[in-house]
Amino acid sequence: MTISQIKIHHFRNIDYAELSLSHHFNYIIGDNGSGKTSLLEAIYMLGHGRAFRHIQSNRIIQHEQSELVLFSQIKSINQQSRTIGLAKNRNNDNKIKIDGDDGYRLTDLAKLLPIQLITPEGFDLLTGGPKYRRSFIDWGCFHHYPEFVYLWNNLKRLLKQRNALLKQCDNYNQLLPWDKELTPIAEKISQIRANYSHNIFPEIIHTCQDFLPEYQINCQFYQGWEHSIEYSEILRKQYERDKFINYTSVGPHKADIRLRVDNIPVEDLLSRGQLKLLMCALRLSQGEYYSKQNSQPCVYLIDDFASELDNTKRELLAKRLKLANSQVFITAVSQDQITHMINENDKIFHIKSGIIS
Repeated sequence: MTISQIKIHHFRNIDYAELSLSHHFNYIIGDNGSGKTSLLEAIYMLGHGRAFRHIQSNRIIQHEQSELVLFSQIKSINQQSRTIGLAKNRNNDNKIKIDGDDGYRLTDLAKLLPIQLITPEGFDLLTGGPKYRRSFIDWGCFHHYPEFVYLWNNLKRLLKQRNALLKQCDNYNQLLPWDKELTPIAEKISQIRANYSHNIFPEIIHTCQDFLPEYQINCQFYQGWEHSIEYSEILRKQYERDKFINYTSVGPHKADIRLRVDNIPVEDLLSRGQLKLLMCALRLSQGEYYSKQNSQPCVYLIDDFASELDNTKRELLAKRLKLANSQVFITAVSQDQITHMINENDKIFHIKSGIIS
């Protein structure tokens, strides 16, 4: 899907904006604090139901306003049009409309509008905790395996119940009914993640050869427990420890992907600029794989395009983005940073104090 039009009401410092967008590249130019990232966040929110800088609605709804409202018209590759709308109030309640009808969930928005996000804070994908890399893998599982959301929600429910029971039980037999239900779900989730990792890792490695030819990147999926031992047996063995900490210490909620060069973690070896290129390689690989499998492009949001990259690396990233044949939104402080990228089908927006022209 691509976004042909967006309307924004009371989102951060943007009181109101109505924009007709290019299906190719859209550049947002403005000083720091002008609202460039807010525009990207509004687009991101249409596909995720939340902003990427702050989860709390009070931080993103304009002062003295009761809610924010986002509306967009989107088009598929065969030019089929749909409308999506999202309202969020200060209690963090969402109201979602698709084609004018109520009763939809955030997952319905995410299915319609797959988005890849690249921001200066995105280094967490490589240098942060496992939860960031789990989110990366789970984005792909969500879009490629329809049963994944149902399984993951059940897993979270069972883990919450198991953790509560750990505080009360006297012996492992009291946990056994939960573990019998938990085990097949955990194993199915891990199998889905392993399958997706098997498919996406070659794409990542191939892209890394273009972006970081001086390194041979190795990718490994860790399911959250030792692969050679059945999950039911792991849960039994870990009972005493889990009872002590009142928490299930192993399982799919501890999964990770590990990126190394010659067995050295990438965050210990690569420079900031190289880490940004690797992050871009991950996001582009995932978006391109989605497009190939679904015959629909992703939307790419890139905040502060020039950050951490020299001119050569910027040109490399720009070339790859253009080859993706997707809709792209890029923010920059100066138009000089993106002049070499602009084509006749692109659009440039200037933003100052939340006003977009």
